[in-house]
Amino acid sequence: MMNNLIRIVIAIAIVLVIFIYFDNPVHENKLITGSNNSGQVIPDTTPEVVEVETVFTRPKDGISTLVGESAQSVVEMLGKPTRTEPSAFGYEWWVYNQSLTTYLLIGIEGDKVTQAFAAGKNVEVAPYEIGQQLADIYRFTLVQSEITFSIDSNTYTFTLSEEDINNRILVQFDNLFAMLYIDTESQQLEAVRFTDPKTILLHKPYDILYNGIMVEAKTPDSLSQVAIDRANERQIYELTNVYRYRNGLQLLVSDNELQNIAMANSEEMARNNIVANEKFEVSKFSDQLKESSIEFSSAAGNTAAFYFDAGEAVNGWLNSKDHREILLGKDYTHTGIGVYGSYYTQNFIERKVVNTPKNIPQ
Repeated sequence: MMNNLIRIVIAIAIVLVIFIYFDNPVHENKLITGSNNSGQVIPDTTPEVVEVETVFTRPKDGISTLVGESAQSVVEMLGKPTRTEPSAFGYEWWVYNQSLTTYLLIGIEGDKVTQAFAAGKNVEVAPYEIGQQLADIYRFTLVQSEITFSIDSNTYTFTLSEEDINNRILVQFDNLFAMLYIDTESQQLEAVRFTDPKTILLHKPYDILYNGIMVEAKTPDSLSQVAIDRANERQIYELTNVYRYRNGLQLLVSDNELQNIAMANSEEMARNNIVANEKFEVSKFSDQLKESSIEFSSAAGNTAAFYFDAGEAVNGWLNSKDHREILLGKDYTHTGIGVYGSYYTQNFIERKVVNTPKNIPQ
């Protein structure tokens, strides 16, 4: 009798689990925050800071050679960009998205190249290679937890956390920095950002100890911020498909209705400062879907805050187990991205009928 009762209880439990799972086909992840929320910028009162001599000379090949050069040098090497769009740091992005395997962003301020962000597998990022194994990188790269450098009479020290060393390695060359974005699951180089010293200080990607004057970005006006938000949305969409293609997954189609939900969600998070106001409950994606006319068989949402740009936000999602499962979910077919300042939302749905994404050559 007791055994039969136990079997009945187990059977009921299984049925309930199945019911809950299929009755709630929407997966919503917790918000993740980037270094611009927790990072510290601390003035140093020590009278003298010793600068460590740079170990590596600048690469002589690849896109890093463009940093510090003129915009014309970019055109001569890469041709004209597909589009240009603003950033939150004073430079303009030149977007090269002709192919998912050569996806590249070039930052230009005035007439000078400030940085290059490469995610396409076939972009030449010497002395590295996209997709390169981390163990191979360790063989010829000195990974440091602290890097000190000077601009004029000002001295700055970046301090990398253990998490940074695992997925955002910083390498110093002559008047150049390389941020190596590591996919911690595959242990491969996911993307590379080459940047000049001033630009990396504007980004504040790591804790900073400084002696002298701190470099600060000018806050964009409201109209400019809207354009920056739309630019970040486009870049997140493209980078998502770059990484999905690299992992052998179907490309996602951009969906306007999903985007509207995502935009509203990011604005709600920002206006209520949910990182500080933990008690505030943001509208659930599942409820927003119910109120819409969007058809789907399964859905999911990723959110993030305080990443300084699109490349950083996507790297954060890739290196969070739960968020990665959604970003690289094999069944999703459509996506909508909404950015509001430093708050990011990306929604995903699965539909049976899929149209090939437009303007994303493979």
